[in-house]
Amino acid sequence: MTLNKEQQRVYDWLKQELSLPVFGNAYKGAILFLNQESDGYITFVSHTGRDLMNALASTYKGVEGGRVQYPDLVDGIKDVWKSEWRDHGIESSTDEKSGHLIPYQACQKITDLIDKHESGRSRNSDADSLFFSTFLDYSIKDKIPGNFLKDWKSAKRWFVAHAHLRKGDFSKDEKIDLAKYFSNLHSFLYVAASSQYERIRN
Repeated sequence: MTLNKEQQRVYDWLKQELSLPVFGNAYKGAILFLNQESDGYITFVSHTGRDLMNALASTYKGVEGGRVQYPDLVDGIKDVWKSEWRDHGIESSTDEKSGHLIPYQACQKITDLIDKHESGRSRNSDADSLFFSTFLDYSIKDKIPGNFLKDWKSAKRWFVAHAHLRKGDFSKDEKIDLAKYFSNLHSFLYVAASSQYERIRN
C-alpha cells in the first residue's frame, strides 16, 4: 500500500524538512495500520495521533517536555511517610480529631507532586497552541479559529482515551471515530506541511 499525494507530502515534511524521521515513520505506520485494520491498530493509531499532537511541535522547537513520572513521585513520598499518620488523628481538648504535624521533608515531596501535576496540565494546554504558532502562523492563541481548536481538541481527547490497551474489543463506532479523528489530524498536518513548503519556496 502506498501513500496518496497528500499523505506523502506530510510524510516528507515530517521526515525530511523537519528532520524528525521518528514522527514521519510513526505517521506512515499509522496510515498503514488504519487501512489494513491490523490487530491492535486502534491502540497504535491512537497512540501515534496523541504523540503527534502532544510532542511534534515541542520536539521540533527543542522545548523540554516529558510526562509527569507519578510512580517516582509517589515512591518519594512513601520513603518519608509514616504509616501511623494515616491511622488516627490527635485528640484535641474538644474531643475532636486534629491533624498531624508532618515534617517539612514530607510536605516538600507532596508539594512537588502537586506542582509537577499542575505543570503537566499546563504543558498539555501549551502543546496545542505551540503547534498552531509553530506550524500555522497563529502566534496569538486567541486568534486561532474556534472551529480549529474544537476539532483539534476533540481529536486529541479521543486519541488520549484510546491510546492504551484495554480489556475487550473496540466497537464499530469507535473504528469509525478513529478514521474521522485521524483524518482531522492529517488535515492539520497537511496544511502545516503545505504552508511551510510555501514559506520555503517564497
